[in-house]
Amino acid sequence: MSSVSGDSEDGVSRKKIKLSDEGEVSAEHSVAEDLSAHVRLNSLEGFQLSEVLSESSYSKSIFLEGRFDKVSDKAIILLEKLPIHQDSVEKLLTNADLALNLKSNSTSDPNVVDYACYPPVCQGDIKATVICPATNKHADKYKYQPSFLVNETPEVYKSIVLPHLESQKFSLQWVHNILEHKSEAERIVFEDPDPQLGFVLLPDLKWDESEKSSVYLIAICHTKDVKSLRDLNASHLPLLKNIRKKALDAILKKYNIPSEKLRVFLHYQPSYYHLHVHFTSINKQVLGCQFEKARLLDTVISNIELLATYYQDVTLTYTLKSNDPLFSKLKDASVISS
Repeated sequence: MSSVSGDSEDGVSRKKIKLSDEGEVSAEHSVAEDLSAHVRLNSLEGFQLSEVLSESSYSKSIFLEGRFDKVSDKAIILLEKLPIHQDSVEKLLTNADLALNLKSNSTSDPNVVDYACYPPVCQGDIKATVICPATNKHADKYKYQPSFLVNETPEVYKSIVLPHLESQKFSLQWVHNILEHKSEAERIVFEDPDPQLGFVLLPDLKWDESEKSSVYLIAICHTKDVKSLRDLNASHLPLLKNIRKKALDAILKKYNIPSEKLRVFLHYQPSYYHLHVHFTSINKQVLGCQFEKARLLDTVISNIELLATYYQDVTLTYTLKSNDPLFSKLKDASVISS
């Protein structure tokens, strides 16, 4: 399995968009040369590895940078172990080989023993996502960088963070294309077209809709006046409550997943600065739902009901990677001491 990622100015001809990350998109239909690497791929044998960008035991994934023999462009490959499906367990149990692993188990219980398990090839599914051509921006995004905790006071937000966001002028054209049905229209699960209270609801690219246990949807607001959690106040309560009610109703109707089984949250800092809300399974741990990044929607609503300007007055804590441009500005201002 492979997918293509790339950048363009308008985003109209995108195939798919990873909604939880700004600008993570697939290549344009109209640029055939961008697809040249992918039409030739039937194995990874010719991939010349130059660097391991990062790896994660949590997500069982690894990012590799290199080039293919027949393609001069730089490429990035994500190798990711896929979950074991219930319908394949019986075949796995009857065909997998075991080898005793004497070093891996640290428990003192003699009845608990670890084995290396070697399933048949058809059971050892690994998803390979190929980005080619890959830019330096892609490499920087996937390369391991240490993270630091930031305590953002209202003063720090006003004097450093907000001016930084305004100076960066992040492109949101791909978001506007979704809202205007210029892209991803066929993937929209539900839409409330109201310009102030409305939103579109559609699956994130992390979820292919094949398993309800991995549900992941995004609600993107029609209003363009709210960048992030910091902008929310009492005037936005009708919007937030409308998203909560109508999105949860739509998910129940289409996927038969009740609200009690969903984690509904916003990110701060978000990966793109146009208000959006995440909907994931409460039984599935996903990247981005850590307590220092995710803010539950019900808690956000409750905080604003308690104090209309709560998110303008409170200190917000989150993590930043050391290669984030905002990191250097906060460090220069001694907000981050490391």
